[in-house]
Amino acid sequence: MESPNQDVLDVREQRVCRDKLAKYRGSAKVWISHLEFPHPSRQVDRRVIEQLKRDFDGEGCIKERANHRIPAVIDDSTLQVGLEKLSITAETFKVTSRDNPPNLRLKSGIKLECLHGQHRVLAAKEHLIPSLRWWIVDLYSTGQYLEIDTKVTLREGYSYSAKYTSGEIFRYIRLCHYDNDSLGVQRWRGRLSDSQNQSLSQLLKREKLMKALDSVLHIQGLWRTFYVGSMDVFLNLKCDDEIAQCIKFIKSVLTHVIGDDISTLMETDPFTIESIQSRAPALSKSDFEYIQKHMRPGGLFFPAITDSVRRTDIAQRLLATEELIPSLYTLIKDIRYLKQPAAILDSLLPKCRKKTLRQRYNFHFTGVESREDTIELQQSVFSYLTISNTRLDSFDISYQQLWLCAYRICKYSNAYGQHQVANLAHRLGFSSTEINQELKKDPDQAVIEKAVIEAVSILRPNDKFAFNVNQAKQLIASFHNCMEEIVQAPVKSSPPSITVAGSGEPLARRCGSSSADTHDLENLFIDKVHAPLQEYQKGGDEISSFYVKRSRHRAFFGAVSLAEDREGSSSGLFPTEASVEQGTTTMARQAEVPAGLGGSSQSAGALDSNSIQNSEIRTVGQVVQYTGRMVRFKEHNVTTQEVPFEKEAVNEQARVYANQGKKLSVQNSGHFIWHDCFDILCKTRQSTVQVFTNVQPINGKRHYNQDLPDSLQPMTKESFEFEMEESDPEL
Repeated sequence: MESPNQDVLDVREQRVCRDKLAKYRGSAKVWISHLEFPHPSRQVDRRVIEQLKRDFDGEGCIKERANHRIPAVIDDSTLQVGLEKLSITAETFKVTSRDNPPNLRLKSGIKLECLHGQHRVLAAKEHLIPSLRWWIVDLYSTGQYLEIDTKVTLREGYSYSAKYTSGEIFRYIRLCHYDNDSLGVQRWRGRLSDSQNQSLSQLLKREKLMKALDSVLHIQGLWRTFYVGSMDVFLNLKCDDEIAQCIKFIKSVLTHVIGDDISTLMETDPFTIESIQSRAPALSKSDFEYIQKHMRPGGLFFPAITDSVRRTDIAQRLLATEELIPSLYTLIKDIRYLKQPAAILDSLLPKCRKKTLRQRYNFHFTGVESREDTIELQQSVFSYLTISNTRLDSFDISYQQLWLCAYRICKYSNAYGQHQVANLAHRLGFSSTEINQELKKDPDQAVIEKAVIEAVSILRPNDKFAFNVNQAKQLIASFHNCMEEIVQAPVKSSPPSITVAGSGEPLARRCGSSSADTHDLENLFIDKVHAPLQEYQKGGDEISSFYVKRSRHRAFFGAVSLAEDREGSSSGLFPTEASVEQGTTTMARQAEVPAGLGGSSQSAGALDSNSIQNSEIRTVGQVVQYTGRMVRFKEHNVTTQEVPFEKEAVNEQARVYANQGKKLSVQNSGHFIWHDCFDILCKTRQSTVQVFTNVQPINGKRHYNQDLPDSLQPMTKESFEFEMEESDPEL
């Protein structure tokens, strides 16, 4: 960093000192009920308040110290009324009050605009008994307005409060930059350490990263846990494209939940963001209950948003969030998860310091030349599926598959892993000297050579030993045949679960890297990571470790819909055994109505047997479709949407309502999650979905109006098992 112009800064400091002296009116003890903070430099942070209360317990509430005082502005008439009660003149008050502040009695309802000290006042209000709830305030006149630099200086003080974190400092540096305040930039950079300034200087040169970070400057609650000291991870990986995509995802999720109103986003606080990050309330029961509890009126989350309607809207959207809620903190933690895979991918290309990893792989991608209309999807280590490509980015799909392969092998560093990535890269259309060199290597020989050398170093530690390939040929061949038998054994594949019974994946393991985490490697393939939610198994009330990995990958690379490019398939990204062996998708075929579709034909909105018999019933893979039938979505008994009785169309419309914070149910049942909508209609033989909008949290439970189902948690589709009516023998 260039050293600031000291002369300019000295002149500024002198001007600020003169202005403070000229506008200073005196100091006084003021009841904290008269103090307000209309323009706080930071949002309320409960952790800071709790820490201050602990400090007060330990050392007492030392309000008398000069560096603990709060700066505030007061108009001359208000001050004069207070001084008349003290029977002193303004001149005497200014001279004597600095060392001996009197009690300044103000009229009821009078508020003084404080420039700093919000957290200490809130802590004092909760900690002190009523008779001691006052604070010493340094008063400045509003008759002669304080200069902007003076106000800024007073607002930036942090005695007896929380110091600014490097993330908050970074945010103020960028805000000053956009205000063309070069002195402000220098002043804030002066708070960073030398190493932090060095990292910041490098970061400022990375246009894509800076553009992404600047796009979330207005979401104030994000920045406390953004550590400038962690920039080495940002910069050294050369994964700017993936990081920028993740920041875009952060912005997308939070603006969907909170709304895109700038003033509302500015009111977000660090405590709330840090409390909701890494949670998925629409899928996790414990996350749902935790967030619901603190989003009640007067709850701990979003304390600056007090309007009940706004809080209810935010709560509904928050509770309907399926993704792991991201933040800049989770981003920095998850970047470390990319480190090992990035190193593996980096080794397969020529070095180039000026380009990102994605740019380098794009340069070496030739697959689009040979396969313009198809894309290969790796479904297991040895099986692939070719799909037609009408709209997908061939490079992006291939590039993501390399990352997933690198994820799978990085936990076990051996010759097979590196060879596997190189082989996949070659097959998908990437070409480089490094890839070709890796393909020439024999992983069987490398494993045997390593094992022999390690064994000899233990058995004959003082001997010089050179591995002889010719002597080991028979051993290598036997080992190769043994491995062939092992890996060619059939492997049963089933859709991974996104929820599990028990406690599920702990919050502490939902972001960041764990060297011991070897779960879910068999499921880290592109068709499983990008499958629609309704195609996964659900085994309980808490999210699984696979769902965390799925969410992490999609945050960095974006979501991709592969289903529409599968011929004859509405979704079906998990193929049957036959489709894996043949490399083709299972075509639609005539089928009997599956067992379990029974239900009362007298129910409103139910499908009568004749209607079903007159409809064409198809299965695509294992997906039932009723062609010729329509599903109606009703609000207040008024049909608002009609869609074909097909899984993709039904669940997509259900998802639209869920994203609006609305609830779904069928007659005589509780509400359910949107991606179960089609299956539940099939199980209950109904064609009408009731849509509800009135959900208000009361006493820790969701209280519904009288026309709403009395259920606290969304029902699973397994709950919709009904007895067959005796009056309907045909069913």
